[in-house]
Amino acid sequence: GADLQPAFGDATEQFWELVAAGTGAAQLDTTGGSDRILEARAWPLNGDEAPHILVVLRDVTAEWRHMAGLQHLNVLARELLAESSLDVLLVRIVDAAKELARADFSALLLLREGSKDEVTNFVYNAPRELFPERLPRAVGLLAVPIQSASVARIDDIRGHAAGVGIPVEHPPIAALLAVPILLGEVVVGELAVANTPERMPFDDIDEALMNELAAHAAITLSLVTAREAQDQVAETRRVLIDVAMHNIRTPLTVAQESLATVRAQGDGPSDEKRDGPLEAVERALERIEALTEGSLLDEHTPVGGTPVQELGPIDVHELVTELCEEFGGMRPGVRVEVSVKDGFSAPFVGDRRLVRELLDALVHNAVKHSPADEVVAITVRLEGSSVRFDVSDRGPGIPPDEQGRIFEQFYRTVQSAADGTPGTGLGLWIARRLADLQDGTVGVSSRTGQGSTFWATFPLQPVGTTAAAPPV
Repeated sequence: GADLQPAFGDATEQFWELVAAGTGAAQLDTTGGSDRILEARAWPLNGDEAPHILVVLRDVTAEWRHMAGLQHLNVLARELLAESSLDVLLVRIVDAAKELARADFSALLLLREGSKDEVTNFVYNAPRELFPERLPRAVGLLAVPIQSASVARIDDIRGHAAGVGIPVEHPPIAALLAVPILLGEVVVGELAVANTPERMPFDDIDEALMNELAAHAAITLSLVTAREAQDQVAETRRVLIDVAMHNIRTPLTVAQESLATVRAQGDGPSDEKRDGPLEAVERALERIEALTEGSLLDEHTPVGGTPVQELGPIDVHELVTELCEEFGGMRPGVRVEVSVKDGFSAPFVGDRRLVRELLDALVHNAVKHSPADEVVAITVRLEGSSVRFDVSDRGPGIPPDEQGRIFEQFYRTVQSAADGTPGTGLGLWIARRLADLQDGTVGVSSRTGQGSTFWATFPLQPVGTTAAAPPV
């Protein structure tokens, strides 16, 4: 009749059933009591007096936990290998660490390649107030697994000399177990669990399971990282192809529209009326040839699509005259006119090829959206230490809530999509990239129903160059 509840917890009734049977064996899960797994065996002892029962108990908690943990890891490993998202993978690993070690808190950090203290990813299963807003750095106790490529297991970090960087309040942390995540011999991160002071410290089984989990994490992280790198290469290739197609499509459109203008003139157009559109076709074809041989996507373009600049003086009048002649015949009835303010005539220093690509994108966009019998106006002026090009049209305009997005990759306005206006949403994105490359700017001013003005600025003299003096 002894009260065995404090020791046997939920297994109390099972224990008394074994005693009543007088013989046999059972595994007792003493949750609610001593929280251990006990192997119990009973034998009857015959004597002169009332029969006695001998019960032998063996603590198999460690063996059971290790076996159960490995079985759990076996299932988890297959699930992790199928995961394609790095963020989801990190959360799964952190949650698994907390469960396997029966810990109060768990966390995982990944290091920047080549660094032993700079963190790129930090995921945790713990109260948010335990950690600052910024990414932590691997210092103090957290640095031990990284610097030594070995486990740090401490029963109570409170007052520990190397406890810097570990939160000890709200609530306090006592026991800590941190293991390195290794790819070969390189430490790429760290997996850690912690307990509050009321809980038991971590033991050998916890350490063994955490090391196993860290090994699985290393394999799956390398696979997910490789997949993401492959996806990034594919995305970069797709963008480069899209940009190339866009750059070719612009002069093709000019050529097609110029030929359409010649056809619309009927039989026997005068030499003057015929030569202008045909010259535009010839220039467009020359640009296509230049694009196939080089330009923005040539052998001088490093990985990532950033072209090498070839700086030199750019004649403003010559540049805008080319734009006027080429795009003036793009759509019947749409004229392109040029105005140079304040007698500005001196050349500025830049990469003519890239400047032309940017302005082509702005002018092509304006002509495409202009109504028939309207004018696209190109205005050039000096603005401080920069030259500014304004390209104005009288098209439908851009709603205020869309103006902040039109320079995004693949973005098209709601009106353009509804009208079926041809386009890929790349032209203005390319323009912004080219402006950034040349320390310039692009922007837009627009009112719905009243047209738009796109502008671009280029420094008269790029930093570090002496190719030409600024205009007086």
